[in-house]
Amino acid sequence: MKFKKIKPKNVDWRFILIVASLLVFGLFVLSSASFVVGEKKFGNPQYYLKEQLLKGVLIGIISFFIFLKIPLALLKKYSFVFLIFSIALMVMVFFPKLGLSHSGSTRWLNFGPIAFQPSELLKLSFLIYLASWFESRRKELQKFNSGILPFLIIVGIIGFLLLMQPNMGTFSIIALSAVAIYFAAGAKLRHLIIIGASGLVLFSVFIFLKPYGTERLKIFLNPQDDIKGSAYQINQALTSIGAGGTGGIGLNQNLVSTYLPETIGDSIFAVLAEKLGLFGVSFALLLYFLFIIFSFRIALKSNEYFPKLLTVGITSWVIIQSFINIAAISGIIPLTGVPLPFISYGSSALVVNLAGAGIIANISRYIKT
Repeated sequence: MKFKKIKPKNVDWRFILIVASLLVFGLFVLSSASFVVGEKKFGNPQYYLKEQLLKGVLIGIISFFIFLKIPLALLKKYSFVFLIFSIALMVMVFFPKLGLSHSGSTRWLNFGPIAFQPSELLKLSFLIYLASWFESRRKELQKFNSGILPFLIIVGIIGFLLLMQPNMGTFSIIALSAVAIYFAAGAKLRHLIIIGASGLVLFSVFIFLKPYGTERLKIFLNPQDDIKGSAYQINQALTSIGAGGTGGIGLNQNLVSTYLPETIGDSIFAVLAEKLGLFGVSFALLLYFLFIIFSFRIALKSNEYFPKLLTVGITSWVIIQSFINIAAISGIIPLTGVPLPFISYGSSALVVNLAGAGIIANISRYIKT
């Protein structure tokens, strides 16, 4: 496959408009959600907004344009190198003085003033590698020894690294996105059933071996058992969502969200619901829905196998993560601790989200008219 023979056209500006809208809306929500905690911790109500702008938006926009211009053939050629680099960074979080721990998990690398989550980079690099890997095996994909078996081994290696942190939420996102690529590549139905069964077994083992996993499942099943202890976050989140009603209490008002843990992180959807109500929630969901529509439109019109699969993978990652975050903080599934793409505070996640969007925008330059 030689992408250089395909003359690129103009980028799909409608897709870029959706990404820009998500970014601006996210900053809008973060500004409102963070001013109390910023004032309390740093004496500056705009502290987190400024940090997000400098370390997330600025670097993220640069990464967006880098991946918008990088040749797709080059991305495919060095996909394995990119993956190995990401895995090396994942391993480094376990090194003394380099890894940072928070709430019982070691997920961050610390290089002086810079701290970031290698697992965010791993999401993107793994999807790029998988798209390349499936493209190279498209004629042997439905065979057990050359299809599902190596696929499960690759996902298992990634899962082992993530569960060591532990980071079940991120592994779930990566695994489900990988299955989405596998499905788009033409997987057999019985192979998908095997993958689903394997996932259920792995989840059960994780719940059994990790006390905090068992605790989260108990909270999910009986959220009223310990409302001032382990079930405090989900109860506060549900109260905050309910307080918003249809139109919200207002951006400058605080009711329940002031007492909500992880206000600017994985609980930010509850803050959005409280401050902007059903209208704000509906607008956010509309933006994610449009992201799906325009991304999959690009995938369907793509001329080549690799970019088609990669677009499916990146889109699935963003939407699966959005669903997991919203469903968890709404009490539909157990709490997972994953951020809401483009909206939650976190420079690592935002930079990689924008890099992924840059790749889709790049692929849109080569789609059929």
